[in-house]
Amino acid sequence: MPEVDVTLSRSSARSEIRAGVIDAAARILAEEGLSALTVRRVADRVNASTKVVYTLFGGKEGLLEAVYLGAFDRLSEEMAEPAALPDPRERVLASARNYRLFALAHPDLYSVMFGEASAGFQPSLDARRHGWATFKAMRTSLIECRPSMTERDADFAMRAVWAAMHGVVSLELRDILGPAEMSDALLITSVSAICTRFGIDLPEPSENKPS
Repeated sequence: MPEVDVTLSRSSARSEIRAGVIDAAARILAEEGLSALTVRRVADRVNASTKVVYTLFGGKEGLLEAVYLGAFDRLSEEMAEPAALPDPRERVLASARNYRLFALAHPDLYSVMFGEASAGFQPSLDARRHGWATFKAMRTSLIECRPSMTERDADFAMRAVWAAMHGVVSLELRDILGPAEMSDALLITSVSAICTRFGIDLPEPSENKPS
């Protein structure tokens, strides 16, 4: 997302200015790391005074937490989008693909969410719980695929699927896996293999080609 010029947004809603500041902070983190992030740097990026940042977030730690929470909120929306699909197996695959597409569209936010761009920042316990809640829709779909699963198995399956998604996406973001088609195929193959381990047979990848 392009950075917001606060001087041109005085009539905009507070939420829009807040989003612009968060995006600027995420970009600095992705480009230069945590040590480069200061209230002054962020304020300069959006052509604002430091007072704007302090008023909205209370300081650097509050801003970092806001970046973290906002990123997971966006991902949560993407992961929950397939909820209208009647077949839970299709929802699992669609959620996995949406996870990948989110990471590719927002690599700066993704790097903050999983510590690569924000090493040294410790999100609060509530923030971490908020992040984990992102995967509730996936967990629900897995249970619908196999209602006999125990709660413990469902939690483990969800984490295993996430680990596979994160692994493929992280490699793709480093340009290691090759063309996009290869990355998509690896994502679906990995997720399908894990689901099979838990007694869930997802549709064949050829039946679920990306649009």
